[in-house]
Amino acid sequence: MRHTRMSRKIPHTFSDRVLDFRFPTSWQELNQEQLRYVFFAITLFAPAKTKTYIFMRFTGIRMKKKVKDGWLCTFRISWRKKLRFIMHDWQICSFIRQLDFISKPNGYPVRLDCIAGRYAIDAMLHGLSFEDYLCCENHYQGYLYSQDINHLKSLYGFLYKKHPGLKGTLKAFFSHTKEYELMSVFLWWGSIKLYFSSMFHHFFQPIQSMGDADQPEIPDLMGAMNAQIRALTGGDVTKEKEVLQMDCWRALTELDAKAHDIQELKSRQKNGRN
Repeated sequence: MRHTRMSRKIPHTFSDRVLDFRFPTSWQELNQEQLRYVFFAITLFAPAKTKTYIFMRFTGIRMKKKVKDGWLCTFRISWRKKLRFIMHDWQICSFIRQLDFISKPNGYPVRLDCIAGRYAIDAMLHGLSFEDYLCCENHYQGYLYSQDINHLKSLYGFLYKKHPGLKGTLKAFFSHTKEYELMSVFLWWGSIKLYFSSMFHHFFQPIQSMGDADQPEIPDLMGAMNAQIRALTGGDVTKEKEVLQMDCWRALTELDAKAHDIQELKSRQKNGRN
């Protein structure tokens, strides 16, 4: 089977001396090559430069020399034809604003299909056990509070699996994760959390914002994990193994329903309708 390589460049048209590009407007519209470069740019460049580099890579425009109020640029229409033009600073600012979605929280999970010889599980985590989900959340929170890269490596190990057999084992063994790839795993889990907060909004409640003088407290991850397991087992320890092996979507659906019931009960009690 023949595979075609995806391009980092976005579609363009050229007619009547007008060069027109069709920019992506969301994370979902990025193909794998584009997504990989976006994660690379976010990790490598300062925020102020990130979108400019992405703009140049996606369009294929080359900025050759700074001139008054702009840049002398080139763009190759074909192997024989190259355009030369001046792009003004205000035009560059206008163009890169179309990439503003990159600097905003992504509420729809996207991820790299393959990293270092391993292949990603379902982007929405369908098929991930509740036990592995809890472990992933612990490593995500651990990285947030410690900035220890080993937490991201562990998170990567849960979300990316090697192909079975000797070939898959060798490929994974001789491949190494890069910093931007681990950052992509971190951002993937962050987008999962945003997505789940909209899907299971009774269970995932927003955290009260703190003042500038307040220091964030390290969450009691073990306590939170045990509380979720107890809620699903009803305190019956014989059901714990079954609960941990449950699909995380099923477990979160049950937790969301229980949270809804508790909120309804509190509301009735508050209004005196016991």
